[in-house]
Amino acid sequence: MTTFTGIIQRHDELRHLEAELLSSVCSDVEVDHLLQEISSEQLSKGANKAADARLDIHARGFWEKQRSSFFDVRVCYPNADTYKDLELPKIYKLHEDEKKRKYAERVNEIEHGTFTPLVFTTTGGMSKECKTYHSRLAQLIATKKGEQYHSTIAWIRAKTCFSLLRSSLVCLRGSRTIKRNTNDLTNLDIDIQVTESNIS
Repeated sequence: MTTFTGIIQRHDELRHLEAELLSSVCSDVEVDHLLQEISSEQLSKGANKAADARLDIHARGFWEKQRSSFFDVRVCYPNADTYKDLELPKIYKLHEDEKKRKYAERVNEIEHGTFTPLVFTTTGGMSKECKTYHSRLAQLIATKKGEQYHSTIAWIRAKTCFSLLRSSLVCLRGSRTIKRNTNDLTNLDIDIQVTESNIS
C-alpha cells in the first residue's frame, strides 16, 4: 500500500510541478483534463476510446500560438526485471510509444491539439521528447522573465529531480503528509537561485 501511494504521489508531484511551470507561460492550463467524447471518428486499435478519458495536463500556446497542447506524465523504474534486456533509450521509447498509441490520434483528430508524453525515470532521467519539451519550456520562461536559458534549464532540471527524490523517499519511508511548495515565478530571479544553489 505504501509503495502504491508513493507511486501515485511521484506521478502527481511531477504533474503539478509541470502544470505550475506551464502556467507561467501558457493560458488555460488545467490538470487532469477531460477529453472530448468520440462521435463518428474512427480511431486506430489501441487508442483510448473511453468517454471519461483524461490527460494529465492541458495548456494553450505551448508549441504554437493558441493551439492546445496535451501532456501525460509517466515515471518508470528502469532497473525493473521487465527491462533487464533493454537499454535505457529503448525503455523510454517503449513508454513514449504506448502513450502515443493511446492518446496522440485522439488528441489530433478530436481535440485538434498536440500530444507530448513526458516520460521520466525514478533515477531522474528523461526521455527524448521530455527533454525537448523542457528545452522549449525553458526558452519560454527565460524569454518572458529576461533570464539566461542555461540558468533556466538548469533550474527546471533541479526542480524535477528534487520532485522525484521527494516522492521516492515516500516509497522508502512510508506515506506522510507533504505540504507542496508552489513556485511563484513572477518575482523569482532564476539566475540568483541557480548561483546560490550551485546548480550546473
